[in-house]
Amino acid sequence: MAKVATRKRGKKWYYSIEATEYTPDGKRRRIEKGGFLTKKEAEEAGTKAQADLARGNIALLSDKISVKDYLNEWLDKKEKEVRPNTIANYRSCLKPTFDFFGDKTLQKLRPRDVEAYVQDLAAKGHARGTIGRELRVLREALSYAVFPMELLTVNPAQYIKIPKNAPAKVIERTVIRDKKLNELLSAYPFGHPLHMPIVIASHTGMRMSEVLGLTWDCVEFEKRTVTVVRQLIHTSNVGNYFGPPKTASSERTILIDADFLNTLKKWKRQQSENELECGGAYLRIYEGDDGAVWQISKSETPGTGFIRRDLVCTDEHGKRISRDAFRTGLKRYGLNTHSLRHTHATLCIEFPLCCVKTPAQNYRAGVVLYFKSSNVYPIRP
Repeated sequence: MAKVATRKRGKKWYYSIEATEYTPDGKRRRIEKGGFLTKKEAEEAGTKAQADLARGNIALLSDKISVKDYLNEWLDKKEKEVRPNTIANYRSCLKPTFDFFGDKTLQKLRPRDVEAYVQDLAAKGHARGTIGRELRVLREALSYAVFPMELLTVNPAQYIKIPKNAPAKVIERTVIRDKKLNELLSAYPFGHPLHMPIVIASHTGMRMSEVLGLTWDCVEFEKRTVTVVRQLIHTSNVGNYFGPPKTASSERTILIDADFLNTLKKWKRQQSENELECGGAYLRIYEGDDGAVWQISKSETPGTGFIRRDLVCTDEHGKRISRDAFRTGLKRYGLNTHSLRHTHATLCIEFPLCCVKTPAQNYRAGVVLYFKSSNVYPIRP
């Protein structure tokens, strides 16, 4: 084990230890903490931190740790335990915490401070659901500071509640009726990059990441089904990558109606024509061995271990459709991706399940079914 390095800066002492991760230039990343009154205190804290780091825990043992430093270390630890999109959500939920508490000492954090924090969130217009998520992540992080880290004796966020003055919701979930949907599809007609994402989402209720990650091998034309087995995810720290659906129950097979089936067939033919027209410049989508999304021209050879992902949602050059483009296109009409999902859910309620036995009979009855495990749910006609 490497020796703990110490140094004095101003009137305070700091320790420095080697982390397990490497920097881009191949050197071990170093962790430095300060605020100690004597060199001996810094050495002792550094030795404890080094041992704790070797056990896989957070290397933070100073008596004066800022909330910001602690949360950053906690996030680094969680990054090894959860999916990239989950850690991205954690970071998003904790961003207001960083802004509010700044360099406040963790050990001085009190319930009244957390109460002031959630009141500030409500005053800034954060919805109740958003505050709930932000508070849950903070509560989990501070719980770890109580045990096993023993940096706090109690969790100051444990009993804090969402302010009653927080708005119930900020984003209006609009149900898109036929007239509005036709207007949307007229603005983004067949062949436009956003046409297929809108059609797929409105007919299936799939999440945006599921729509953008749908591949042709998950479309069964004979069986009239679309199966969700993966999603295309984007996070700021990882980029774009393929991952499994949000939950195990999100893996599902959806029966589709005849009009949607014909649109899919028409688009598949159009994609083939686009590929012929572009020739070697046409882009193909691949998944790397780490799940990363690669767009490689047809004339180039992909790397070893790359898996071809034949996406349904592409533009005329084969390029994947980005989530930002999808969101921006809907925003121009006062909508969001959840508007399409809510529209689909509303149609499920408005068209009750018919008492017929086979999928074919259900098509004729004007209802398409969604099979999930052993249950049957009505889907948009």
